[in-house]
Amino acid sequence: MKKKLLSIGFALILMIGLLPSQAFAVDADDPQLEAFLESIDWELEDYEDYLAEFDFELADFEDPAYLGTPLTDEGLEDIYETYDLTYDELNDLLHEEEGFLEEGEEFPDSFWYMFIEDIELSLELITNDSLATDDEISDESLEELAQAYDFGSIEELEELFNNYGDSINNYTMLFEVESAVEVYTTLGDSSELDDDLSEEDEGDLWGSEEDLWEEDNPWDSSTDLTAELFNTSILSDEPIVDIYAMISVMLLESLLDLQ
Repeated sequence: MKKKLLSIGFALILMIGLLPSQAFAVDADDPQLEAFLESIDWELEDYEDYLAEFDFELADFEDPAYLGTPLTDEGLEDIYETYDLTYDELNDLLHEEEGFLEEGEEFPDSFWYMFIEDIELSLELITNDSLATDDEISDESLEELAQAYDFGSIEELEELFNNYGDSINNYTMLFEVESAVEVYTTLGDSSELDDDLSEEDEGDLWGSEEDLWEEDNPWDSSTDLTAELFNTSILSDEPIVDIYAMISVMLLESLLDLQ
């Protein structure tokens, strides 16, 4: 028991010790960072002070690409004009639609909206959601869909779904119905599929459930998971990923031995 616990502890220590601490942090001398600051016309010190207001620093970001344009009055004016909103309307919209803001919190104080790009992304998502209502199912849209796929009526279209144990009523958006129609028309006649896959054929093809479990049970106590990992070709081209995978298997194997 002590040896097993030691194995678990050793695996955990390896995993923690290999964590990439600050290995991919943005450096103040990074040319990409300098180009980014020049593009938004900010000084490094001012930008660091801005991040500090949200309890962040450059080292918290892996790449300059993750940095964004700070919220400024000028940037927000562009947002108001583009989306025809006022400050209060924008604040209420982000409260109601996105749910990131706490009660009474305003968006400039939230780390969710540190950058102009964050607000633009939320507004794009909100806009797309509102446009999605045009894609709701109606008799007219179903008639058009039926004609497009050479069905004489909605009833014939429903019959296609019924052949696969499905129904149009199971869907809420038109694009979902259309996707299902494409799949079902590609599969062909469901009765032919049933004939091709009889119970006897399935048994011969797949074997019994017991046989499958006996052959491929990864939790079998006789299986050496670590050895199996080294003897397969699943290793990636990233050494650190391979190391983590091996240690994880070692940890899992030690845990299973405790049972």
